[in-house]
Amino acid sequence: MTDAAPLSRRMLMRGAIGAATVASAATAPVPALAQRGRKVDLPDDPAGMAASLTDAVYINSNEHPVGPCPAALAALAKLPPLSGRYGMAFAGKLESLFARQNGLSPTQVQVHPGSFMPLRSVALSYSSVDRPIAYFEPTFDQGFLGLDNASITRSVAVPLSGDFAADPRKLLAAAPDAGVYYLCNPNNPTGLTTTRADIDWLLTNKPRGSILLVDEAYIHFSDAQSCLDLVARQADLLVTRTFSKIYGLAGLRCGLIAGRKDLLDGMARYGTNITPMPAVLAAEASLLDPTLLPTRKAENKAVRDDLFAWLDARGLRYLPSQASFAMIHVGRPGAAVTAALAQAGIFIGGPRKHMDDWVRVSFGSPAEMQAFKAAFLKVMA
Repeated sequence: MTDAAPLSRRMLMRGAIGAATVASAATAPVPALAQRGRKVDLPDDPAGMAASLTDAVYINSNEHPVGPCPAALAALAKLPPLSGRYGMAFAGKLESLFARQNGLSPTQVQVHPGSFMPLRSVALSYSSVDRPIAYFEPTFDQGFLGLDNASITRSVAVPLSGDFAADPRKLLAAAPDAGVYYLCNPNNPTGLTTTRADIDWLLTNKPRGSILLVDEAYIHFSDAQSCLDLVARQADLLVTRTFSKIYGLAGLRCGLIAGRKDLLDGMARYGTNITPMPAVLAAEASLLDPTLLPTRKAENKAVRDDLFAWLDARGLRYLPSQASFAMIHVGRPGAAVTAALAQAGIFIGGPRKHMDDWVRVSFGSPAEMQAFKAAFLKVMA
C-alpha cells in the first residue's frame, strides 16, 4: 500500500507479532481474548492482562488500531496523581464544546460512559410492549436486549433485504405503531449508509409521538450526512455518538447523546452515571485536535480500499462498507472461518443474523491487515 500513512512503532510491532503468530499457528495456543461473552484465560497480574491486548491481531471489535491521538495521550499522561478524583464537572465542559462545534445548545447534549446506556435508556423511555422499538437486523441492537437476548421492552426486527440496504419504508410498514425507530448509520455490521433523504422520509412519515434514534458511531469514517442539524431544528430525533471508534478511546468509555432537551429529560428516570474523568479529558483533547478526523478518515479509507482491491483480485464478495469494518462473504459457515483464524492468532468478528456465511473484519493497521490476508488465504484454501 503505497498511499497509506507511515507505520507507527506500535503498528509495526503489533503487525510483527501477528505475522509471527500466523507462522507458528500449528503449535501456538490461542491467545487470551479479553472480550465479553468468551471464555478467557487471563493472567492475574495487571501487566499480564494488558499484554493480552496485543499478543495477537485483534480486528474483531472495530477498535482504532492507533488508539488515542497525541493530544489525548498528552492529557492522559498528566493524570495518574489525580486519578483519585471524580472530575464530575468536566462532563458539562465536554457537552458545551461538542454543542458549540455542532451548532447545538449545551442542553441538547448529554455525556455518558460510552453510548450503550443512552441507547438502552431511549428504548426504556420511549418504547414499550404497546409501542415497540423497530430496527433492521443485523445491526447494533445490544442496547435493546437483555437476558437471553430478549427485548427489554418489545422489538420489531426487520431483516435487511438481499442487498442489505436499509429501506425505512419497509421499517414503517412492519411497525406502524412503534415508539422508537432505530437506524445505525453507517450500519454495524454491514457498513452501509442510509441516505439523508430516506431518514428525512421516515422522520416525516413516522407516527406522531414516536422517536427516531440514529446511532452515528461510525459517521466520521463515511461520507454520510450527520443528523445533528435535525437536532438543532428540534426534530423528534436523538443521535448517539461514541469516542470509542475514530477517536480511539474504547477502553476509556465516553459517548454522548444529542436531542431536544425534553427528550433528554424524558430519559432522566434511568439516571446518568459519572463518565470517567480521564475519558472526558481525552475526549476534550480529541475534539480540539483539528487534524484528527480528516487524518484518520483518510488512513481508514486507504486500508479499506487496499482490502477491497485485494478481495476483488481474488473474486471474493464483500459489502462496500463506508465504516471501519466490512462484511466478507466466505461461502461456508462464518463461525468456522472465525474459529480457524483465531487458531492462527487473527481475531475477527464472526457471522451475524441472516448472514451465516459471512464474517466481519475490522480495519487494523496495514501490518495487521497483511497478517489477516495471509491467514485468510490459508483458511479459505
